[in-house]
Amino acid sequence: MLVLSRKQDQKVSFPSLGITVQILRVKGSTVRLGVDAPMEVRIIRDELEDAGPDEKPREHVIRLPQNLRHELRNELNALSISLHLFKQEMDAGYSKDAEATFQKLVTHLERVCTNQVLSREGVSAEKQPESTALLVEDEANEREMLAGFLRLHGYQVATAGDGLEAMEYLENHEKPSVVLIDMRMPRCDGPSTIRRIRENPAYDGVKIFAISGSTPEENHVNPAQDGLNGWFMKPLNPRSLVDAMAVTIGEMEPTAA
Repeated sequence: MLVLSRKQDQKVSFPSLGITVQILRVKGSTVRLGVDAPMEVRIIRDELEDAGPDEKPREHVIRLPQNLRHELRNELNALSISLHLFKQEMDAGYSKDAEATFQKLVTHLERVCTNQVLSREGVSAEKQPESTALLVEDEANEREMLAGFLRLHGYQVATAGDGLEAMEYLENHEKPSVVLIDMRMPRCDGPSTIRRIRENPAYDGVKIFAISGSTPEENHVNPAQDGLNGWFMKPLNPRSLVDAMAVTIGEMEPTAA
C-alpha cells in the first residue's frame, strides 16, 4: 500500500490510468476527496463500519445516466468527424470550408471535458465518382459533417433525418451503393428501417452499415442475420468507416491483419 501525506487542494495523479485524486476539504477527522477518472472506471466506496463479520461491504458505483452517456458519445462523435473533415479540407485547399469546420471543432471542444478519441490509421483509397451513399442520422450537425467527409472521398451523398425520410428517398430515387444508418431516431428507428430495406427485393445489393452509440445487443439486432455489412460504434473514426465501405463495395482490396 502506498501511503502519502497530502494537504488541502493537493492532488495525487495516476497518469497511466487517467485518474486524479484531490483533497478538497479537511474538517476534523473527515476528509473530502474528489476523484476524476474515465467513465469506464468503477468508483467504489467500502462502508466497512456498516458491514458485519459475514457481510460484504456495500458497493457504491458511480455511473453516468444513459441519456448523459448518449449525449457524450454524440459530442465525441461530432468532434471526431469534425477533426477528420478539417484535415481533409486543409489537405484539399478548401480554406474557407476548413475555417467553418474549425469553428465547429472549437465549439465541441468547449463542450467536452475530455477528447481522447480513438483513431486507427487506414489505407488511402480513391473513390469512384459513381459510388453513392444514403446517410440516415437524426443529429443534424453529425449528419452534415459526416456527409462532408464522405463527399471529400468521392461519394455522392444523400441525407435523411430518420427512417421514414430514408424510405421515402429510396422509393423515389435510384438505390444507393451503401446506406449508413443511426439506430436511435424518432418516428422510424434504425432496426426497423434495416428490416424494411432487407425485406424489399428492389434494394438487393445495397450495403448497410450501422453507426450507433450502443451495441447490436442493446438494439436487438443480429448484424449477420439482419443483413448488416458492418457496425461502427460512436465516437466514430470516419477514416475506418470509409475504408470498410470501400472494401465492401469492392473499390479496394482488404488489407492483411
